[in-house]
Amino acid sequence: MKPLHAALGVAFVVCGGLLMFGNHDAPDQVVEAAPRASRADAAPAASTDGAPLVAIAALRARKDLFGSAGDGHHELFGSQSWAPALPSVAPAGAQMPPLPSAPIAPLMPFTYIGKKAADGTWEVYLSRGDETVIVRDKSMIDANYRVDAIKPPTLTLMYLPLKQVQTIDIGNAD
Repeated sequence: MKPLHAALGVAFVVCGGLLMFGNHDAPDQVVEAAPRASRADAAPAASTDGAPLVAIAALRARKDLFGSAGDGHHELFGSQSWAPALPSVAPAGAQMPPLPSAPIAPLMPFTYIGKKAADGTWEVYLSRGDETVIVRDKSMIDANYRVDAIKPPTLTLMYLPLKQVQTIDIGNAD
């Protein structure tokens, strides 16, 4: 056994003896609260050497510090909705404005050029402006469109931001 282990063992035995044979009686004296000075007396007094003593200010109510719950909107992690507000309850006989329409996907930006069957899978050639895009089943186009299915005579695309399905006519499997 190392000397450090022996010293720790002796310290452990001494602590255990103090716990078992020490005085466990409760103290007889009671500590009372000290009287608090009024707010007018709360100004810091100067010590004998002229330096001001530190004073502790009185506690203020939470309502004084932050206001009551009805004073405004105080959400720490509130949510934001970008949808237009729905019309409120109108008096009887008033004309109700129409509800806002659901957003729709933009017009299809692709034009069909051609297709090719290779090894049992289809490749479809699309153009967008001056760009030519070659797509296969389950491929992504610019993180906005996903090819869901290529089954002649249609190519099915999903517009991902709105989860809307769009189709392009690609002709028969000839």
